[in-house]
Amino acid sequence: MRETRFSDVCGTVNEIRNILSRSTLKPEDFTEALDLLEDVSYMISRMKHRLREYEKLRDDLRRLLEEMDRIEPKGVEEVPHVAEEFKKTVSTHPQRESDLKRAIELAEKIRKIAGSLEDVLRTYKEKCLDMLKLYGRIKGVRDWSRDEEKVIGVALPILMPLNKLLEDVYEWLPPEPHRTKLIEFIKAGRAYILPKKRRQPPMVYFEDGGSIPLHKVRYSDKIRNFYPEDKPPLDVER
Repeated sequence: MRETRFSDVCGTVNEIRNILSRSTLKPEDFTEALDLLEDVSYMISRMKHRLREYEKLRDDLRRLLEEMDRIEPKGVEEVPHVAEEFKKTVSTHPQRESDLKRAIELAEKIRKIAGSLEDVLRTYKEKCLDMLKLYGRIKGVRDWSRDEEKVIGVALPILMPLNKLLEDVYEWLPPEPHRTKLIEFIKAGRAYILPKKRRQPPMVYFEDGGSIPLHKVRYSDKIRNFYPEDKPPLDVER
């Protein structure tokens, strides 16, 4: 885990530009620029890791679709013909044992086809639930409720509801107005909080690769970016 100076590569590169644009550069300025470059590398590595997760999701979905391609309902198209033969047989009010036996056989054939069709529908349902599992796995602790409501009209459950999570990390939340801005980002699916681990504070992970301890998170309207409280960018008044 690496604490970054900004939530994304863009803000980090802006800071590098600001440092290297000073009229007089000191050795520590170059050191700072190199450290920011390490932040960039870390952010890109995190985004590459997320890319691999999406690629695995793609492969898993392809596997599911291939499994669904192999699902073949049997005899469904025969039902109208079997039913028609049953009607013809029974509508004549047959008395012969052979005709009655044939009518029963036709009814049983329809039942067998219906049972097979039920199995097929159940299998398709299971594959759809498998897709839902894949979605839940790729979503993880992220709050995608805003996008879900736009697409399907309702927000789906997440591993830890945001309200519950905020309660658990309440003492670590940054002050206003930074808190509200961060929560907006989380609700928009652009960041998520991982609860604190042993001897570590809760961390905020941004979709663009940055990571900042929750209690340090600050936001600047001027640069439209997040940064750690103890390492404000040059464009923000100290």
